[in-house]
Amino acid sequence: MPYEELPAVVRAWVERTLGSVVVSAATQQGGFSPGVAARLTTASGRRAFLKAVGTSLNPKTPELFRQEITAMQAIGPLPMAPVLYDVYDDGDWVGLLLEDIEGRLPPHPWEQADADRVLAAVEELSEALDPSPWPDAPVAAVRSHEFLSRWNNVLADNLDVPDWAVGRVEELAALARSGVRALAEGKALSHWDLRADNMILTDDRVVFIDWAHPALAPRWTDTVILHAEMRTSVALPELPADEAITGFIAAVAGGLWWGAAQPAPPGLPTIRAWQREHALVHLDWVRERMQRF
Repeated sequence: MPYEELPAVVRAWVERTLGSVVVSAATQQGGFSPGVAARLTTASGRRAFLKAVGTSLNPKTPELFRQEITAMQAIGPLPMAPVLYDVYDDGDWVGLLLEDIEGRLPPHPWEQADADRVLAAVEELSEALDPSPWPDAPVAAVRSHEFLSRWNNVLADNLDVPDWAVGRVEELAALARSGVRALAEGKALSHWDLRADNMILTDDRVVFIDWAHPALAPRWTDTVILHAEMRTSVALPELPADEAITGFIAAVAGGLWWGAAQPAPPGLPTIRAWQREHALVHLDWVRERMQRF
């Protein structure tokens, strides 16, 4: 959605916060969320990144933005996260004004040098967020319990599964339950949504963006999520032979597999194909770990 189509009251907040009239708004494409995502420049030369959405575009996205606001305010300044300048919320439209970061998204498929750099950065991030600077953050195993328990839905709906998993769905469901139990014991703050399009690489830092889903989880959680994102592209170090990790991967696989079989939600037409593709990646990883360990 172009910046110019925002309600006048939201644009007035932007210009009031930035202290000058917006003279340039470059819309950024990609991602799943509807709304405005734009790099702004004002008449005074000040720059900022704006993300804003209203309930008419998608009834659930404003609440995700509110979660991101709460998370970023609780985390405070970190070199691995963008600076939050100001927020807007009138009960319908929600907006965040953030630092405009000069950088690039990692290409996908991943390149080895970028993957190595990002994995090192996520280790630094996980260290900074363990223990969580936001002790009242949602618990991943609780908030995402429904998503992580969807092998039960796969069974109930009698969904097809890859050939190797035929007759093993109950085994996968049990493995997923063990992963969820381990997840509930974590005290670190996980970003929980790390993908190539949720980070920016600059000359001197990696910045993790879109903090709409952070939650308390084990320290290894974000590394596992990133390995799943990268594993079809580059060589990766082997993760520990830990049933908790395998169970977590299985739980995510089940959530994605069942979700991919559902109708697309309003305003998010591409998400089901993405879910199926990533479910297959997770399932292949689970099969490999079950054979090896």
